[in-house]
Amino acid sequence: MQTAEYNHQDFDPNNRQTQDDQLLVKFFVKPRMNDAKSKDEGRPIYDDVEYIDIKILGSRTGGACRPASFADKQRFPKHYDAFKQRVEVPTDGTPLSEWSLISRSQAEELSFYHVKTVEQLAELNDNAASKFMAINTLKTKAKAWLEQTKGNAGEAKLQAELATRDEKIASLEAKLEQVLAAQAVSAPEIAIVDEEVKKPAPRKRKRKTV
Repeated sequence: MQTAEYNHQDFDPNNRQTQDDQLLVKFFVKPRMNDAKSKDEGRPIYDDVEYIDIKILGSRTGGACRPASFADKQRFPKHYDAFKQRVEVPTDGTPLSEWSLISRSQAEELSFYHVKTVEQLAELNDNAASKFMAINTLKTKAKAWLEQTKGNAGEAKLQAELATRDEKIASLEAKLEQVLAAQAVSAPEIAIVDEEVKKPAPRKRKRKTV
């Protein structure tokens, strides 16, 4: 029985024995959550990230699917150029597909007209909006949701700052208690020494003369 062998050097760009024309290469865009932006805005923010998918001809195993690097774009320039020619400029924001206040069909319809984020929906002009049914209601929801998340972000930031302040105060109070406890231990010793110093020396009795 023959077994398929997988060579880990198949994807090494410096390996001249690899024939890139034996690889099925595809670039595509995949939304990925931006944790820093999401924390600042108080809502899920996604960035469109360019990915590369590599498959080996004649093999059901192996391959790679990951964010595209500069080396990938240099190695497969024809594939990357073809990809760029048929893909619009990546956009940032909250995807309509991740927004709970819109139906899947509405999100798909808006996406067909290149409206893909809540931010784009909220800023949609009246001329473009006239193509959709009940679009004004959706626009109002989008604007209200964005305003609400901005308020939530400000409140979350304030709560984080207050929590940090409380931690600092608690730390200072703990240090102060340690200092006071140390002083309380040494205070009796000091008092005993002071009492011994203040005690008058015993008087010598005078001898009686006969």
